[in-house]
Amino acid sequence: MRNVLQTQLPEDEIADILTTTAGRPVLPPMGSPPWTDLRRHPVFASWFEEILAGGSASAAEPLPELTDDLYARFYQTGERIPFERVYFERRKRLVSTAMAMLLGGADDRDTLKAPFLSMLEDVAGEESWSVPAHVWTRPDGKDPMMIDLMAAGTAVGLAEMLVLFREIIPEDLALGIRNRLRVRIFENYLHRDPPFHWAELPMNWNAVCHHGVLAAALAIEDDHRLVAGMLARAARALPVFLSGFGNDGSTSEGPGYWAFGFGRFSELNSRLEQRTNGELSLFEKDPRIPLIARFAPQLTLSNGRFVNFSDGSATGWLPPALLVDLGRRLDDPFLTAHGIASYRQLARVGFAPLHQRVDTFCITQTLLRLPSSEAIERTPPPEQPDAYFPDYGALVARGTDAAGNLWEFAAKAGHNAEHHNHNDCGSFLLNVNGQPVVVEIGAPEYVGDYFNSDETRYTFLAARSLGHSVPLINGHEQQAGAEFRSTVVEHGFQRDFVSISMDLTKAYPDEACCTRLIRTFRFLRNQGCLEVRDEYSLTEAGRVESMIIQRSLPGTENASVAPVIVPMPGTDFAGHTLESYRDHGGGSRHVCRSCFRASSASKSGTVGIRIQFESPDQPHGNEFLTIAL
Repeated sequence: MRNVLQTQLPEDEIADILTTTAGRPVLPPMGSPPWTDLRRHPVFASWFEEILAGGSASAAEPLPELTDDLYARFYQTGERIPFERVYFERRKRLVSTAMAMLLGGADDRDTLKAPFLSMLEDVAGEESWSVPAHVWTRPDGKDPMMIDLMAAGTAVGLAEMLVLFREIIPEDLALGIRNRLRVRIFENYLHRDPPFHWAELPMNWNAVCHHGVLAAALAIEDDHRLVAGMLARAARALPVFLSGFGNDGSTSEGPGYWAFGFGRFSELNSRLEQRTNGELSLFEKDPRIPLIARFAPQLTLSNGRFVNFSDGSATGWLPPALLVDLGRRLDDPFLTAHGIASYRQLARVGFAPLHQRVDTFCITQTLLRLPSSEAIERTPPPEQPDAYFPDYGALVARGTDAAGNLWEFAAKAGHNAEHHNHNDCGSFLLNVNGQPVVVEIGAPEYVGDYFNSDETRYTFLAARSLGHSVPLINGHEQQAGAEFRSTVVEHGFQRDFVSISMDLTKAYPDEACCTRLIRTFRFLRNQGCLEVRDEYSLTEAGRVESMIIQRSLPGTENASVAPVIVPMPGTDFAGHTLESYRDHGGGSRHVCRSCFRASSASKSGTVGIRIQFESPDQPHGNEFLTIAL
């Protein structure tokens, strides 16, 4: 087995390998044992009726139309959701109908065949598979030759349907889809000069687009020299993607985009190894891969939550099929246990394609890699060790206090030019018993201004410092750019406590007049307490404020069961501000920003708070002002 990213194989040699291994199916076709045997799996049995019902509902009506007005909306207003809601609804309904066809009986296939073929032809015939937000310079919002994340996903989805349903797709429709994929995707990728911008990016776009393009070609393209040329070109681009990870396996894109980017990279590797009978690989003998594979699982928290710095989602589950496959390929029980835990959660909540923004590839792999019911029931939950990522400047720690409360704490240093950047050096989050206490907003609604420029991006609460639990220095927030950075001074893990200190001085502009700012976290894991101290020096007497971001207005929850913020001596509570924003789905949300400041303006000092459960005999004077979270 040879790693094509480490050994630049000649195209002729790649073509020879593809030729000698041709005929290996990348997916079992409809009606074959892997699909029919699923019906006897106890876990799948609980999903079966829901999948069939979803397919029937999807097939009952024509697909919603992608009108010219919807295509043009982003250029006109910067809104993504109106178009993308319809775009993804079309794909969800196609996939839902396809899954019911694949997993149902003969009667189901007879009923669903005509609407399935109609939907397949409709999606394949779209003028442009890319979304208008990714062809933002086009007033009509269309570019048939743009390969973006969504066009790549559409390509692999269509290709896999040709494999799965080859017995029922009419020859003329199959030929039309093959030709369109060859022109729009395969030849377009190979001959694009200069290459698509994402081929030179060290982040998720690179891997996701390459997965869609290459996995589709490996599934259906019989011109082996064409595919060999594509693989050779990808072998020069995919190392750039891997360069976006630290030597510790970390990425500032966070767990959600790890699942998207590295997840698709991993699945492309599986497809390549399978298609070439193990002769070609993207993983083989790369010491970084096991570290990268463990990154996101180490940032998962209890109750289906993530460490979600930057544009990350606070809730969700890592793809179970991905984790199980990584555990198998890398012989890592930690990853396997995480994958089975995700399958266990999926078994509890059900499996409904209509309720997920997923593609054919994700669903088929989820089903084909389904562990035995015994493994799902008996495999213990994975142990979650503390983790520190020096290249990322991030730390995650957990602890259980004497009362049995689970505390989960994460903090980051970093810089302000990270992938999906927020101006958030020194930010942190805290969960207790699986519930958020100090929060990260994560990704807001994606609109044009959020990506247009720094001038517009950092007017959004989610991205600016005022939306994070970081200091405010003389009224100045942190600024964007790689020069605005922080460094970890020291960190340590002990049995009873965890500590990390960060130098945040350079994260602020000169106008803040700050010559020294050291933020120190001390997490007393067995006592159920988190201390945050900001030690500062200014060029002249001024104000240093520590902001804490919470989901709800303090005082609205029962203080006997919710942690409280206790200002340390020399620190005063300075008030709450309720801030509104639009979440990633476009919904209206709010957070509360609580402000703490030094008791008096000075050139140097410390602002400190303690987060803990309120003790029944705790004094209630001004010096122990408690703010219920």
